Amino acid sequence: MLRACAIVAAVALLAAACATVGSLQVPPGPWLPDQAASDVFDEATRPCRNVRTLTAEIAVRGQVAGSRVRGRVIAGFERGGSVRLEAPAPFGAPIFILAARDDRAVIWFPRDKRFMRDAAFDDVIEALIGLRRSGDDLLALVSGCLGSAAPGPDAPLRHAQGWVMARLVDGTAAYVRRDGQTWRVAGGRQASAPGQLAWTVFYDRVASGFPALVRLTRDAGAGVPRASNDSLTMQLSQLDTNTVIDPRAFDVHVPAGASPITLDDLRQMGPLADRTASQDHDP
Repeated sequence: MLRACAIVAAVALLAAACATVGSLQVPPGPWLPDQAASDVFDEATRPCRNVRTLTAEIAVRGQVAGSRVRGRVIAGFERGGSVRLEAPAPFGAPIFILAARDDRAVIWFPRDKRFMRDAAFDDVIEALIGLRRSGDDLLALVSGCLGSAAPGPDAPLRHAQGWVMARLVDGTAAYVRRDGQTWRVAGGRQASAPGQLAWTVFYDRVASGFPALVRLTRDAGAGVPRASNDSLTMQLSQLDTNTVIDPRAFDVHVPAGASPITLDDLRQMGPLADRTASQDHDP
């Protein structure tokens, strides 16, 4: 019965990730100085700024750089670059276990007895889902703060429709709007340099200050042809914050006799590749 319930829950989680979701719709300018805008931004980001640890189940689905991605991971984050991502299989051993400390990662494939050790976390996560982020950046992203970058020196601005915009030190524009009686981060846009691609982030289904849905779309900068409709949707469930995570969660034992792999091998393996029929559409 417990196994059947787990399978039903996993199917429901993936179905939710496939549902149609919105995108970041920001009102056009002008954006003007407002003395209260800084307080609004501080209020909206307080829940995610105060996150030290986060655990959740994350259903991932989308298309990045022409490759389709779909899967489910059990995730644990601790500020300081500690991460554990485990991709369970319907039966038996997990598909993979990724453990990182100080943004140095080990990824272990128990079914194939293959592993990669002491790799940069941002390289590994990019190979898995096409999104280059440090452990703290990924923690901030899924908790609703876009990234770990702090606000820049310029004061936030307010729009006549009530929105607030703050520029972060990495160039990301963070947008805040009122949701009922609460201010929350609606999403953000990275600065896109000529010849480069950047992500737009959209948050939805916010409860207790944290999003249950994070949608990223890739924006083409000047001079970049848009080759594909890049997008990535992360559906979070069973989210918990600021609980104690056993430090052993950020280690993984690789038995003797396992075969090492490279980043190129990891990209070719595509452990989160969507291998369903090509007619199946992304959200």
